[in-house]
Amino acid sequence: MSAVPNPSHAFDPAQAALAALSRAGLRAAEEARRTNTYMVIEEDGQVLHESPQEYLRKRSEQPVPSSTQTSA
Repeated sequence: MSAVPNPSHAFDPAQAALAALSRAGLRAAEEARRTNTYMVIEEDGQVLHESPQEYLRKRSEQPVPSSTQTSA
């Protein structure tokens, strides 16, 4: 059997980078929540200090593009 890449699961470096940034944001929010500190984020060119709970709430309200969803 030869290993032929499945075209429906083609590697997209941009999508991989977005997924990595998303995971990093979740880890940062969890760390901020655990240590009871605020997160420093950039939004629309402004630097904001935001609670991790607010960050996660805003994040959960954003629709996730189907191309970045992963199955567990």
